Amino acid sequence: MSSDRFSKRWRIWIHSLATKLTLILFFLGRGLVGRKIISHNGGVIKVRPEDFQVIEKAALPLVPRGSYVVYRLTKKGLTTEEACRLISRHFGLPLSSIAWGGRKDKYGLTTQHITIHEGPETSWETKNLQLEPLGFMERPIGPDLIEGNSFQVTLRRLKTIEAIGQAVEEVKNYGFPNFFDDQRFRSYDPQRGFFAEKILRRHFNGALQVFLTSITPSMKKKEKERRQSFFHYWKEWSTCLNLAQTPEEKKVFTALVEAPHDFKKALQFIPPAEVSFLYAAYQAHLWNELLRRLIRRYEMPLFSVPGLEGEYLFWRVLRPGDKEYFHQLALPTAASRMKFPDELSQSIFLEILQEKGLTLASFRTKALRLVSFRSFLRPAVAIPHNLEIINASDDELYSGNQKITLSFALPRGSYGTMLLKRLFL
Repeated sequence: MSSDRFSKRWRIWIHSLATKLTLILFFLGRGLVGRKIISHNGGVIKVRPEDFQVIEKAALPLVPRGSYVVYRLTKKGLTTEEACRLISRHFGLPLSSIAWGGRKDKYGLTTQHITIHEGPETSWETKNLQLEPLGFMERPIGPDLIEGNSFQVTLRRLKTIEAIGQAVEEVKNYGFPNFFDDQRFRSYDPQRGFFAEKILRRHFNGALQVFLTSITPSMKKKEKERRQSFFHYWKEWSTCLNLAQTPEEKKVFTALVEAPHDFKKALQFIPPAEVSFLYAAYQAHLWNELLRRLIRRYEMPLFSVPGLEGEYLFWRVLRPGDKEYFHQLALPTAASRMKFPDELSQSIFLEILQEKGLTLASFRTKALRLVSFRSFLRPAVAIPHNLEIINASDDELYSGNQKITLSFALPRGSYGTMLLKRLFL
């Protein structure tokens, strides 16, 4: 065996082992077992899909007749994109004709709205999804039409319920930090880094590697193995093209076979919707880091919960002055033009960028022509509406333990799982 071939085999083995160790440590740190989130006191959620119910609230501009058919989609055991792929295949429509306003959790019973351009006016039902037409719109649905989500969540395997009851009252009064939760970082592989950060640093080869070789827990075994092979044979473009399965993979590697060093050109074959999602993940990471550092500037007792891209910090109570500040605070997501609420948040953010070798001007990148960074303000604190315990009883699934069912509503962009992390402190 040649030394070059041996080196490559050694490299892929190291990458595979490092990825597995990273994911194991990540799950152990977060307390995840399968689909259940486990707290330090043994409580679990998402034992059954019905234990985590979400209903999307949207302001739909319905018209008597339009180019877009609006549907109510109810699903379980599927991500929003997985459900939409099934729908596109069933009706023989391109996935690009389907739009949604938000991604809903895979491990729950969730209801949301989608639109299909020139879609069928028929219902469809399978074991894991139900699709029901509601009417027409003259535009596709998007995040701007989503008002929020209502939740009904059952917490199981609780030794006592008093602590949860106290936490509910604290959250009603003080809210919780409005971090983007791990769902926003499904595309993030700690070994590979963020796609958008590579783009901003003009490391286009690295950006392609992130897109094509990152491995995440939700991927199936064959996809993980294929991505490991891409990493192993990186820059042997003909070999990678033979291994490619998806249309995006084939287009990117075809471009690299034709122009082996033109990484920027190859990037153009990544679908804009996917790029937007990857950009948004990095914006969420920077926003989280800004809020983390801002919270730490205030001397208060804090509790830390490990997350995929960093720790999540929580308070139980806030002093009057701190409560007033954080409840009025809205922080901008990253872009070349940002509106900061004060000099402190601006200086902290610029400090973060400097550590990463970036500036605000970096976000003017035109590396991917159809996608750009846009800033919006996000409240630093989430306060649930109508948070209440609607049932407390013995747990029929875990003998000798108790369960609690909560109902609450959150505004658009806030995560119910983040609230549950706070309640489980």
